[in-house]
Amino acid sequence: MPIGQLIRDLRTLKQWTQSQLADQLAISAGDPTGAPGRDAVKRWETGKVIPGKHWIGHLSRVLGAPHAQLAAEATLDRVNRRAFLGLSTLALSHGPLASEMAASIAARDPGPLAHVQTTHGADIVTASLTDKTAVTNLRGWMLSGDVPILRVNAAGILAKLPGQGQADQVARVLAHDEEVRHLYMTAVTSRVCAVDWTTAGRIASQPATYGHRAGFLATRFAKEALNPQDSGARWCSSVMLRELSPMIGRSPA
Repeated sequence: MPIGQLIRDLRTLKQWTQSQLADQLAISAGDPTGAPGRDAVKRWETGKVIPGKHWIGHLSRVLGAPHAQLAAEATLDRVNRRAFLGLSTLALSHGPLASEMAASIAARDPGPLAHVQTTHGADIVTASLTDKTAVTNLRGWMLSGDVPILRVNAAGILAKLPGQGQADQVARVLAHDEEVRHLYMTAVTSRVCAVDWTTAGRIASQPATYGHRAGFLATRFAKEALNPQDSGARWCSSVMLRELSPMIGRSPA
């Protein structure tokens, strides 16, 4: 649930107006002149502004909500804002790297893709630059690349091709290549759930260990399972939802 919607729902449960919530925050902070007013609360609730760490603490106190939950929702909103940047904006930050990777793919040079797992944004931009020859090269590396990093990077770019023409092939590789599946699943989990790489790897490998957070995780994967830009993320999210669903009734949302 977006942080703004959560704040609004918690405020409504207390039957407070936006102005009353602002007053309670002023009391909690002990600084009426520096506390957010009604307009600031409205911007939070409509999603125009995400409250910072300082006000997350006071919101937790006055609304009676777990600090960890509010902080996690705020972090996820920030991650989601970056994830949904348009291609032109992504190109500004990932363009040089994507151009280099696209050139190496066209030249049948797997080197740049064989050492470090590429980012979601870089994959999207690279995918937009590929032609039919590049797709053929990527498919070959995805199926028989020497190292898992090369295979997962090739899969990641193919999964984000405009039109999603390689979706079925990517799904088959994820289903049968355990090393690629783990790397892709970890990357999706880290991005979607806003957790560090180590934690994401543990969730991907042993979701039952995180049964106490099953509801929280499932809401994230449910949204990602509809991602129109990334067939690999859709596949991984669907798998995680199946793993988490038996635990949801036994865990807090």
